[in-house]
Amino acid sequence: MNKNTDFFRIVPFLYVIIGPVWIIGTDYFLAVFNLSDEQILFLDTFKGFLFVVLTAILLFVLINKLRDSKQIEEEKEKLSFLIDTMPDFVSFKDGEGKWLQINKFGAQLFELEGIDYKGKTDKEMAEYTDFYHDALIYCIETDEEAWKVGKVSRCEEIIPLRNGSNKIFDAFKVPIFNNDGSRKGLVVIGREITALKETERKLIQSEKMSALGELSAGIAHEIRNPLAIIKGYLQMGQEKTIKLDDHINMLVTEIDRINSIVNELLMIAKPTDILLENNDINKIVRDVVQLFSIEASKQQTKIYVNDLDQFNTYCNESKLKQVFINILKNALEAITTNGEINISIYEKDENYIGIKIEDNGCGMEESHLQHIGDPFYSLKEKGIGLGMTVSHSIIEAHKGSIQITSQVNIGTSIEVLLPKLNASL
Repeated sequence: MNKNTDFFRIVPFLYVIIGPVWIIGTDYFLAVFNLSDEQILFLDTFKGFLFVVLTAILLFVLINKLRDSKQIEEEKEKLSFLIDTMPDFVSFKDGEGKWLQINKFGAQLFELEGIDYKGKTDKEMAEYTDFYHDALIYCIETDEEAWKVGKVSRCEEIIPLRNGSNKIFDAFKVPIFNNDGSRKGLVVIGREITALKETERKLIQSEKMSALGELSAGIAHEIRNPLAIIKGYLQMGQEKTIKLDDHINMLVTEIDRINSIVNELLMIAKPTDILLENNDINKIVRDVVQLFSIEASKQQTKIYVNDLDQFNTYCNESKLKQVFINILKNALEAITTNGEINISIYEKDENYIGIKIEDNGCGMEESHLQHIGDPFYSLKEKGIGLGMTVSHSIIEAHKGSIQITSQVNIGTSIEVLLPKLNASL
């Protein structure tokens, strides 16, 4: 019951009571006092005039109130019409979870048209429909979660349909509280996003198929080359134009190349869990540097390692060595002669160790840099293009990351971040 309704009910009742009291009371007052006829006439006229004025004021207030009430009802009808014509689910509940209003879309969605829902809870409304019984009961849980959050919350809700399909809604729940913190009401707005979700699914599927196509093309290209060489030599062996025994080593090398490609592909496509142990990252890096010491010396390249502090991390030693071997090998190949490779091991922040490997080689253009790590992307003439892809996969398995920067004719810098032994990630 609103204030205008109370006013219209109370005022006529008071007018019926006060009117007779005013007439009888003033007549009694005039009779009690010994007044002259002129005084009685004047007071009698005055009380009548005053009663008319008060009546006119009351009528004026009533008319204004009636006008305001009509405007409120008109605005209420406009708002209800707007809500009913919305293509979204809209409902209002009080602080106890009782339904106050639901638009036509919502009533049709739950097959509740023509049912008197006002003042009923979700549990009571669930009794009106067997098919949507569980969905309405579930609303009790999600509403309670919205009240606990205490602010606008958002979630996806799936509503089943009788034809076996589903409708997906992006639901917003807005809890409203009284000044004392008690629950006042809950507004629920749900926008259907079924078509959007289907579009997203098709887009993801399309991207997967595109990636699969690129991967298949890369595999075919990388494996076809050594297969062509092996086939050519075998055909020449059949034709007796060459002796296969003289080329066995080369054939084995090409077969090993195919095997290497397959192994790296398996590592990317189906990564296995790796055993992590407490290891000193400084030792791992220095062991890798030692492996390249002779090769670096031959091309007159110096490798400097700055590891003033000891840093430990949970890692797989052999996998990390594979990453650093790949990075150092790339660095040496980017340097023609008289080059330098600087390796720094440092504390990045409270959670991560940084290993930065910098060379003064040929560097890379930005257009090439952004593709480093993509399968089968290589700037080398005989490169497979899986080395950095595998390296990224290994570091991600260690909950780390790799950042690469490069400038043409200046050099390349690769920063590997790994969690500290006591990192709280």
